[in-house]
Amino acid sequence: MGVQSEIIKIDSHFGVKTHNKWLTQEASSDKLLIMLPGRAYTCDFPALYYLRNAAVELGYDVLSIEYSFQAAQSDFEPQQLPDLADDIQRTVQPVLKHPYKQICVAGKSLGTPLAANLAQSITHVAVSLLFLTPVGDSTQNLGGLRTLAIIGTSDPLYSAEVVAASEGHPNLKWHGFDDLDHGLEITGHWRESLHVLPKVIGACAGFLGEYT
Repeated sequence: MGVQSEIIKIDSHFGVKTHNKWLTQEASSDKLLIMLPGRAYTCDFPALYYLRNAAVELGYDVLSIEYSFQAAQSDFEPQQLPDLADDIQRTVQPVLKHPYKQICVAGKSLGTPLAANLAQSITHVAVSLLFLTPVGDSTQNLGGLRTLAIIGTSDPLYSAEVVAASEGHPNLKWHGFDDLDHGLEITGHWRESLHVLPKVIGACAGFLGEYT
């Protein structure tokens, strides 16, 4: 199955153009994955890179977002979040004109609250959320959105209490991985990090595969 690539360029609030890669199946797909990266974890870092590959194999089109502060090679400040969210909305507008029936919005770290915001703004098709190392209260107040949250037990943001409190939740499922840090790696152990990566991507693919 072939895949076509298009770059969506957006004039951002940071005064630079962002370059956002949209992969589409040659045989038209009705499923879309939108990937929102972390602050210093772009869509070409391991977890998101292989998530994109897995989604394509499952028949998804994939839109990989580049943040404007990344394109500008500048630091991100929390007060810039609304501008970032607006850049994302303008990026996805041409993509959402395609007649998708299922959309999954995936966010890594900083991307998780942005993913929640974006997913809740899409009301014309079925939407789900995939969180990698969620931050803040991004897993709260998601309504009926089907959500998988992935985190490592060595991530400073990991809370056993928060994970336990969501047990039995009808729409939110946590998948914890022993010893993984916020980068979804085992700090100081590259071999072990590579060994666990397929398990992380497998959990994501299983979530996406429920639509296939």
